[in-house]
Amino acid sequence: MQRFSFLIDYSLHLWYYSFGRSIKGGDFTEKLLELGQIKHSGRIAELDFLKGIALILMILNHIFFDLSQFFSADVSRFDLFASIVGKLSAVMFMTLCGVSATLGKRNVQNGLRLLFLATALSLATAVFDRVAGTEVCIKFGILHFLSFAMMLSCAVKKLPVWATGILALASYALGKYFSAVFVDAWFLFPLGLRTRQFSSGDYYPLFPNLCFVFLGIIIGKTLYKNRKSLFKRQPGLIKPLCFLGRHTLILYFVHQPIILAVLYVVMKICGQ
Repeated sequence: MQRFSFLIDYSLHLWYYSFGRSIKGGDFTEKLLELGQIKHSGRIAELDFLKGIALILMILNHIFFDLSQFFSADVSRFDLFASIVGKLSAVMFMTLCGVSATLGKRNVQNGLRLLFLATALSLATAVFDRVAGTEVCIKFGILHFLSFAMMLSCAVKKLPVWATGILALASYALGKYFSAVFVDAWFLFPLGLRTRQFSSGDYYPLFPNLCFVFLGIIIGKTLYKNRKSLFKRQPGLIKPLCFLGRHTLILYFVHQPIILAVLYVVMKICGQ
């Protein structure tokens, strides 16, 4: 358990020294939100609601991962469930990214902001691996993918719906082909082309995953062409999930240290 205590303490300090100290003058949380949020003229509640659900599914997936990776807990009976919720969460985030791209006007700027945070996360996890002896370095995770997807969407959303649909099918087919082959060029991993030695703690290459973003662009251009909610009234029960959906970026960064701390306390109480 001493190792897990070190992991929690290190992850919290790594978080602070990697991000907190680099941003001065004002509340850190507000600055991070300002860096990473996608700015629209108005919020569409059902999109925030779906982002909130995707965030919860991601957290569930990471709980099982942390139990297995850091606490050596036998959670193999939940492998199928963890895999399903993890993949569903990623698909939801990627599709919603495409929908949001049709509503936003600053996709390149937002993409660059997110790429900056994704790069910082890669550096932080690389340092974590070296110090803690783990293999969780994120080389091209969901944040890297979404940052590039945002920037690419500027061009794609100008295409006709039918052309976007063709791109979606082509992206899926190309990704399936890439996943079946290995290459010697190590730098092609963002495209989905890997060497046999490649590993990443979180990996979402551009192909085939761009197909979900393109699907989201189609949804945005057809269902949200007026940039308004599809529902006249929003039930009050969805407000908590909408709140989570509006703050997915900051919650993405802080959820792992929180999960590790909670699991550490639970395992201590249970005498593990």
